[in-house]
Amino acid sequence: MFQLTTLFAKLMNKTLFFNTLIDTLRQEALHAVKASQDAAEYATSEESRAESQWDTQGLEASYLAAGQAGQAKQWADAVKELQSEREDLLKTNTDVSLGALFKCDFDGSEEVFFFAGVAGGQIISVDQTEVTVITAQSPLASRLRGYKVGDTFALPNAKFGEILAIE
Repeated sequence: MFQLTTLFAKLMNKTLFFNTLIDTLRQEALHAVKASQDAAEYATSEESRAESQWDTQGLEASYLAAGQAGQAKQWADAVKELQSEREDLLKTNTDVSLGALFKCDFDGSEEVFFFAGVAGGQIISVDQTEVTVITAQSPLASRLRGYKVGDTFALPNAKFGEILAIE
């Protein structure tokens, strides 16, 4: 077990991953803000002025602007939450729980995951390794919570997996 954990530590620096996750979410927020601004500008421009009662370009652009602004707020809130939990999330874990950076083998295919409270589904690439962020709401997190290195599990698709390492 110690050897796997040591090997895993060499594969992934948890702090580097965490900082990359924060930077990625900040970029997502900035892109969403820019998209919201662009859509709002279009919604109020002469181009989007209705030419008939069925022309809804301006209205659609305003809905898009509102949706993008909402997305930007979600990304900003995720960054804020992760930063407020930074110390706890960066602690070394011995089981699959909040803050765990862990590697699984799925029938010969290895994947790396980070268990966080937000940003589920984000895929972050660090040191040529892709890490998928999962949250407690994900089926995988629900299934693996509390598992330790060496534990095996079955997936709904009848494949089996094993926890190879946890940081």
